[in-house]
Amino acid sequence: MDADNSAIFYTADAGASPTWYLAEGTNAWDFYTYTTIENPSDRELHARIMYMDPNPETGAGRAFQRTVTLPPLSQTTISSEPDIGEVDFSTRVECLEGETIAVDRTMYWTGEGAPCPEGHSSVAATSPSKTWYLPEGSSTWGFETWTLVQNPNGTDADVTLTYMTEDEGPIAIQKTVPAYSRGSFDMGADIGEHDSSVQVTSDLPVIAERSQYRNGRREGSCSVGAPAPATDYYLAEGTTAWGFETYLLVQNPNDSDAEVTLTFMTPDGPIGQDPFTIAANSRKTVKVSELEGLENTDLSARVHADRPVVAERSMYWNGGPDSGQACHASIGLSSTSNSFFLPDGQTSEGWQTWTLVANPHDRAVPIEVTYLPQGGGEPVSFTDTIAAGSRATYEMADKIPEGRASVLVRTLDISLPVLVERSMYSADRGLGTDTIGAFE
Repeated sequence: MDADNSAIFYTADAGASPTWYLAEGTNAWDFYTYTTIENPSDRELHARIMYMDPNPETGAGRAFQRTVTLPPLSQTTISSEPDIGEVDFSTRVECLEGETIAVDRTMYWTGEGAPCPEGHSSVAATSPSKTWYLPEGSSTWGFETWTLVQNPNGTDADVTLTYMTEDEGPIAIQKTVPAYSRGSFDMGADIGEHDSSVQVTSDLPVIAERSQYRNGRREGSCSVGAPAPATDYYLAEGTTAWGFETYLLVQNPNDSDAEVTLTFMTPDGPIGQDPFTIAANSRKTVKVSELEGLENTDLSARVHADRPVVAERSMYWNGGPDSGQACHASIGLSSTSNSFFLPDGQTSEGWQTWTLVANPHDRAVPIEVTYLPQGGGEPVSFTDTIAAGSRATYEMADKIPEGRASVLVRTLDISLPVLVERSMYSADRGLGTDTIGAFE
């Protein structure tokens, strides 16, 4: 099995960028939100952060903006609450020098009566689009699912949410998102109880994410959408060991059925599966532990289809003895790359940070992993080789026992691009987050 580097997963531009958008964000409803910026440059940069408030008192959606300094080769974290208080919001981050930075967002909360906090995170998007796809979503099984649509334009955006259900076919709902603002749309209020993917279309370029919660918000996940389907999607994280369950969500936005084949990259090499069919304009959920040969293993996944689809992965597990179930999710990547940027990362205050690197090729790949400390300082680097058709997992604490750092992963052979995600856990794994990396 081989892969190329011919497509970008969510923009028409390079995956790494000077400008980033985050549709989700709130400091209300007992949530706390912070943004993390990675500066992979060896010189000091500056970033302008603009918060867009969907309920502004003045009627102007651009609620607040500030400029922050980014030391060379560093991680910088910015709390939004001191700037804008307890409001829902979206965010735009722009490097004033026009150089590459990377941005992601993390949110924490504690559900009513929950024994510990939960959290979710997502990489930002580098450009708006008139179409977005969100494969995961459910308003049954005790879930609530929200579609967050950021409108960075100076005029209102007319938006259509098309829910592609597993049982009843597509259901289209019309929405309007005010200028410089964000819309939050509840799946249950729109269509009742369904397992469903979402397609977002707009007359103006927008940004879309999905947040999902369960058990009184004891657990929750979030992911940016994908702006286009593809015949191949890759998911670097995944395991059916260590008490985890992994699900793949595959969305078929076409007007005809799609034949899909799954291949899993494990520590022992690739494991293929028989093809299956997804009906037109619908979604298929695959519980990975029920597939032959994948009952108890770490894994990455490749989703291949005979027509363009979109894939996402959700993971569930039980935390410590009194924590209850937790979860995280991430959209897949429709391409491999030679460089990945993962802004957040922490080993202090009880945090674990893991970098997942998948090699979809039929030969070994040499890589370099570099940690860029919070506030700058001396980066920490190491090299490794990932076997053909397998995945490697790296714990930040092995190199940085106590602290914060962004992650930079590079392949040392440009003919062999890879796939990278980051997972973080805290509170005895009662809290977990995951996201794909930004890339160039």
